[in-house]
Amino acid sequence: MCKLTDYVTNVSLVEKTLDYLKTSHGIRSILAGADGTPESPYQAAELPFSKYYPLRLEREIGGLRCSAESEAALNAAEPHILLCVEWLQECLHKEWILNQATNEMLELSTQLHFLYTLAGKLSGMKTLPDYTAVVLREISNAVGADSALAHIQGSHPEKDISVVQNLSETDSSRLLRNNVFYEKPNGRTIAFSLADQTSVLVAPVKEKDSQIGFMAFFRSPDKRFFTAYEKKFLGIIDDIISPTMESLRLYGSLHDLYFNTVKALAAAIDAKDAYTHGHSFRVAKYAVSIGRQMGIDQEKLTDLEIAAYMHDLGKIGVPEAILSKAGKLTPQEFEQIKRHPLITDQILEAIDLPAHIVDAAVQHHERLDGRGYPLGLQGEEISPFARIIAVADVFDALTTTRLYRDAMTVEDALTILYDGIDTEYDKQVVLALISTLNSDKKDTEIAKLYPELKFMKIERMNQFLTGLIQLLLSSDSKVATSA
Repeated sequence: MCKLTDYVTNVSLVEKTLDYLKTSHGIRSILAGADGTPESPYQAAELPFSKYYPLRLEREIGGLRCSAESEAALNAAEPHILLCVEWLQECLHKEWILNQATNEMLELSTQLHFLYTLAGKLSGMKTLPDYTAVVLREISNAVGADSALAHIQGSHPEKDISVVQNLSETDSSRLLRNNVFYEKPNGRTIAFSLADQTSVLVAPVKEKDSQIGFMAFFRSPDKRFFTAYEKKFLGIIDDIISPTMESLRLYGSLHDLYFNTVKALAAAIDAKDAYTHGHSFRVAKYAVSIGRQMGIDQEKLTDLEIAAYMHDLGKIGVPEAILSKAGKLTPQEFEQIKRHPLITDQILEAIDLPAHIVDAAVQHHERLDGRGYPLGLQGEEISPFARIIAVADVFDALTTTRLYRDAMTVEDALTILYDGIDTEYDKQVVLALISTLNSDKKDTEIAKLYPELKFMKIERMNQFLTGLIQLLLSSDSKVATSA
């Protein structure tokens, strides 16, 4: 059980607070846990009259017990005691919020690292049995299971796939006859125990809205039950693995595994603010279209798309109240916003991603003139992919409705990008965006986004775009064809 003092990292400030009450008001104070156990950095004998002041987070976690020579002295000092209690309460709350955010980031890093490692081990596999065996083994190791069983229904019973980990044929046959693995999950990850107290964790394998199988993990009765974190971990894996299993089952493809992971994480971040819903998806599509226009090959386009999906990952560490604030941010709030690329870097540090993917995600708020953040890079110091994502990010932000303003027209957004060339944005990237919007053969994904965009005069759009392109080419006719 956590002690009250576990939430206060700066013990010296607590000591000074207790010393202040003692020297200025004759009050002896100690921090006490919820059970009354003293937890002060040092102990002090209580005086005849005492009073307890509780401290709370989600519940009471302890308090400040103050004592004095007389009741009158205690009452006289109470305003000062309450100020100290208020300060301690604020410190506790800040530490608790920081601890929650840290735990979220650690969990996210663990899950990302696991999925990235898993994707590498699955690379090149073309059969569902091999794929299922690796997934079962890796998840089993990750959650500390003693044994595991997976069953995937085929188009006919004779084509069913069963994979076991540390189970005898007799045990696996017995377990497969138990309908509990199909009846209990009901479309979600669950934890329960068998009659012999074996701990079980089961995740359904789904195809669209139907359950086509399950993955079950077992822990022997002499060990602890599966934890809520392990259940949550398996639930996240289920959301990503099931669609890929469906794809492999139907088409023999593994390509969607890692992208499903990245998209799910990006969607979770976007969901923190209703006005940025779908932002990472659109930025990725714009970035890939720009990259394709610049002649980047398909393999590198895949890396660019991954980086674009991950570009706002660090916003998980920014308070939602700041992300969704309607008015102008204070300087302090903007400093917190500016931390999100560094938080992205911290999250991605645990994953062995290629450096150019991480750099692109972290550097998308840098400017060519060196006035960007978080590192103040300039010119060629900025990753080519980051320069692409920067333009895609700003274009989507300008052309979608936000809490503080309506969506701009495409013409206004492109004019802003044009005005920022060579100070904020790479000229060749802006030119590539305009060119792809002006193309008669638009990318399929860009074509899907077109109906969501606003135009001043749609019938004159091509004329406007052509004019911008001519302006850009008039000073430099050479267009970069690679990044």
